[in-house]
Amino acid sequence: MRSWRRAPWWWTTSPPTAWWAAIPRVCCPGPRVDPARRDRGRCDMQVSTLTRYPRIGTVPRVVVLISTRIVGGPAKGLLQVIPELHRRGRFEVVLCTFADAKETESPFITAARERGIPVTILRQRHHWDLRPLSVLRELLDPPGAIIQTHGYKEAVFGLAVKRLSGRPWIAFMHGTTEENLKVRLYHRLDRALTKRADIIVSVSRELADRMLRPRHRAKLAIIENAVERPREALVARRTLRQVWQTRGWVIGCIGRLSREKGQLLLLEAAGRLVRQGARFTLIVAGDGPDRDVLQEKAQSEGVAGCVRLLGHVARTDDIYANIDMLVLPSYREGMPNVILEAMQWRLPIVSTAVGAVPEMLVHGVSGLLVRPGDPIALARAMASVMGDPDKAVRMGRKAAEALYPRFSPERRVERFENLYSRVLEAV
Repeated sequence: MRSWRRAPWWWTTSPPTAWWAAIPRVCCPGPRVDPARRDRGRCDMQVSTLTRYPRIGTVPRVVVLISTRIVGGPAKGLLQVIPELHRRGRFEVVLCTFADAKETESPFITAARERGIPVTILRQRHHWDLRPLSVLRELLDPPGAIIQTHGYKEAVFGLAVKRLSGRPWIAFMHGTTEENLKVRLYHRLDRALTKRADIIVSVSRELADRMLRPRHRAKLAIIENAVERPREALVARRTLRQVWQTRGWVIGCIGRLSREKGQLLLLEAAGRLVRQGARFTLIVAGDGPDRDVLQEKAQSEGVAGCVRLLGHVARTDDIYANIDMLVLPSYREGMPNVILEAMQWRLPIVSTAVGAVPEMLVHGVSGLLVRPGDPIALARAMASVMGDPDKAVRMGRKAAEALYPRFSPERRVERFENLYSRVLEAV
């Protein structure tokens, strides 16, 4: 592997004030700066003692970049595999996230700390501050280091590292949203940069076919999502039903409130069911830019009395334990974690046939699939489940039986290790 190229000032050195802004905060506990090296603008970072790490330099290091505050799908997947990667000891994984100068906590950092995962916080004064590159240079200095990115801003740093150091770059593709022009431009930037990575990882073949041109698919690797095995028997806790003031069937929909997730379609289907005399309560968990639009839609469809918009819910298990059916009305998906989690809870599932969902569920056996954008078909499928409780139980049982070992965390960790080994062999 070639040595570091001659790089601009913000990569190799910088004024002292800029270096202080770039020094990361490593949670559990914080970094220790070696006074003997401070004048040279470098820092020694020590990771948490809560997790036993391989000694630096003995195994290849993987630096993972993700910019998030919440524990969404990509973040949940990382928190799931990193502890097991550490336990196996074949690779040293350094988890990094971005934050402004004052931020010290977020739901993502807290969740990582609870799992014993140290988080290196890359401080930025503004959204496109490049000073974190100096910290990445320190982290990626050991031979055999790999950088792994999740998102458009992370891809900017991934490409810079690849060009300046020659370190191999693994870029993960995730689903896109289209709530405004700025977000659409960011996702377009992500696609433009990601195709320059050494390896491009997708959770499903359908997502890769939709986002990659044929000439870039030689770099493609598929790593499916996983769901953790329950540590104890899943017991339905029905206490929230009184809080929600439910009646009849309790139908759940979990996800970001944005157009591509299809909640407007679900409310239209719910309106049809209400006019047909169905009794149910619709629980919508999640937050996003379409919250006000959904409230107006619920009023216009005459279902405001049976719809509960809960906002962001940190413990989704509480939702699964209190619903009778999960509905996923999305127009686009990769491999949705909510489907895997509902399968684990033995819930009947009604979903649009998007992304990898047809690979996860067998129509009529472990779930019901409908065309995206069709409220009539969606309402018909929901009515079919509510009208046949025995069928609902059978579908939930078949879905749970299909989970393991295919969607087990152990298999996903093995795929990560194989991916890292493949990248290092090609260097």
